[in-house]
Amino acid sequence: MIELVYQELITKRSELVSKLNIVQGDLDKKLESLVKNNWEEFTPSSTIKKRIVAVDGGEFVKELRTGIVFVLNAEALITEGVQILDTDQEVKAGVFRPGNRAKERVGELMAIMELKLALQNGSRGDWILMDGSLKKKLGEVRAQDSNFDFREGEITSLSQEDEDIMLLHMIYEKQVYLSELLKRYGSRTVWISKVSRTRDLFHHELSDITLLETFTSSPGFSTVRCRPLLREEIQESDLRRPLDGIEMCSFYARLDYNENVLRIDVIGRPTTEFIKGLLNDLYSVSVKGYPYPLVRVHYDVKVSGNDRRRIIEMLNLRKRRSVGWWPGQFY
Repeated sequence: MIELVYQELITKRSELVSKLNIVQGDLDKKLESLVKNNWEEFTPSSTIKKRIVAVDGGEFVKELRTGIVFVLNAEALITEGVQILDTDQEVKAGVFRPGNRAKERVGELMAIMELKLALQNGSRGDWILMDGSLKKKLGEVRAQDSNFDFREGEITSLSQEDEDIMLLHMIYEKQVYLSELLKRYGSRTVWISKVSRTRDLFHHELSDITLLETFTSSPGFSTVRCRPLLREEIQESDLRRPLDGIEMCSFYARLDYNENVLRIDVIGRPTTEFIKGLLNDLYSVSVKGYPYPLVRVHYDVKVSGNDRRRIIEMLNLRKRRSVGWWPGQFY
């Protein structure tokens, strides 16, 4: 069977490569003009060392016939410039049995841990930097669960025994933590995405980032797009009420020449002065156009191949197969 796959790849190689490689000359001149008209060149520069709280998480998940085992670790890294001042960490390990929708619960638990650390340490920095997209972190906001008991500094949803109820409580708890974070720190909390496939700026089949990286090379920022964070109004008694009426605004930015374009999400409509101030502060701690605190915290929490092997050995999860070709799901 695999030989047929190789034959297919050889036959379609030129077609696949051409679709992956975007050539500026293949795109319409009107599109080029549109992109450049939505890009403001700005060269950031700053010598002021701001305090930054960078937050990220890492995970190990292994599916077994008896359930799913997970190990999660999240960290809030506090820096001044590129100097590390302190860290705050949280670790969770456990087994979900039988493991229905377990990966979704692991993802929600990781998000709760990250937001909890951001809330606990937000006052220690001028900016709170979160990896990824605000909208994806929020998820879908549904009607509240009146039986949910939220206690700041804890993760109470883990106490649920029913797997489906646990997932619902995790989503709710995550959204409550997010609402508290935004209520307390507002526009000081910034979400930065290295990869984004959104097309809400140019509405082209190619992503906004792809078009900006094709037609621009200078540092700067794009036109801002804003929309309500929520589609429907939240009840007065709901703990997520602070999310109601909040506007989320997004723009793209490049911190240095010919480096990658980043997507940035903030709360409230940012002025040009706000955007330039933010880019100046990010540039002052950037490495190859990306904030060093987010790079460092990513590698602090990353679960490497060696870590995975050690965890597997510690938990005695390695089973020797009777034959090499036997499916791993049987172990």
